[in-house]
Amino acid sequence: MRGRRYGIILRTAVQLVLLLACIAGICQVSPVYAGEKELALGLDDARKLALSGNASYSMAKLDFDAAEIQFEMSQADALMRPSVVAVKKAENARRNTARALVAKEQALMLDVDSAYYSLLSAQMRLDIRRKAEEQAKDTARIVTLKYDAGLASKIEVISAELQLQRAISETLSAEGDLELAALTLKQVLGLSLDTKVVATGAPKLAVEGREEIDFDEDLAKVLANRPEIVETRDALEIAELEVKFSDNDYTPELSKRLYRNAEEKIRLQFDQVKQGVQIEACRLYLAVQNAKRAMEVAQAAAFQAEENYKIMKLRYEYGMEIANTLLGAQVNLTEAKLAELQAFMNYEMAWLRYKNYVDYPADEAK
Repeated sequence: MRGRRYGIILRTAVQLVLLLACIAGICQVSPVYAGEKELALGLDDARKLALSGNASYSMAKLDFDAAEIQFEMSQADALMRPSVVAVKKAENARRNTARALVAKEQALMLDVDSAYYSLLSAQMRLDIRRKAEEQAKDTARIVTLKYDAGLASKIEVISAELQLQRAISETLSAEGDLELAALTLKQVLGLSLDTKVVATGAPKLAVEGREEIDFDEDLAKVLANRPEIVETRDALEIAELEVKFSDNDYTPELSKRLYRNAEEKIRLQFDQVKQGVQIEACRLYLAVQNAKRAMEVAQAAAFQAEENYKIMKLRYEYGMEIANTLLGAQVNLTEAKLAELQAFMNYEMAWLRYKNYVDYPADEAK
């Protein structure tokens, strides 16, 4: 009897423990997975995430670390076999890798900016498409009311309904474009593709307050700091050292000629690189100016289309226009708004590409 009672007590205790464990498990806070969380990002937030999450940039940092190790090894070798040229080459290799890392970071920032603005543009395009869909619904409603009152034809009703179906289809396409833009940004940032990302920037379609470009000053900067210029200049310095140190009675004449040949070749290459940098800087500058003018024209066209739509809507409501005229004004307004948005994004990216090119740091090793 006592053993049976003990068994009952033991089973009861075990059940109680299991029950408490289940309760504790229910009361625990469930982890929030990336797919369940919406990540709102400003442009600065996106750039910071990319620096820590982008795989390509992480590999570039590892390459830089490897170059540091190689430089230390070359310094150790120089103790056994001193050579001014060898030391200079090792220093240049280290600096070239540092420049490559800086260039990689700048390229990454440009990729982030491009992907971020693509997402922001897709969000704004979807908003425009949704507004156009609402306008199409309103127009279809007005045309149907006029038809019921005997003031519109069946053709007008069919045209309004067809325009509404087009607007709905274009909204769905805009939603797909938004999803694709979000996936691209997440890939650049190194985020899980399940993460829900929203661009929180709200750019104004204007350029007031933006600094004016001083092209002459920027051109002087790129000719002094661009990595392709500096690398070629360093190579020319090494070639000049080799010519200088070969000017003795112990170096064969053929070797001297070979060193002079290499120096002349690098000198010509240096001139070509300088010209290429000048042309690229000029091309990017002109792209900014062209994009700015195109944006101003697009803004004026969007304003005109909006005013025209308001007028056509009032005229149609008072029986002074046919439905097709109203539908045409609505389509023109949507297209003008989309063109205005695209023109602004083109200008913004042209500006970012230009600044990315001319603002290469003078001391890239930092």
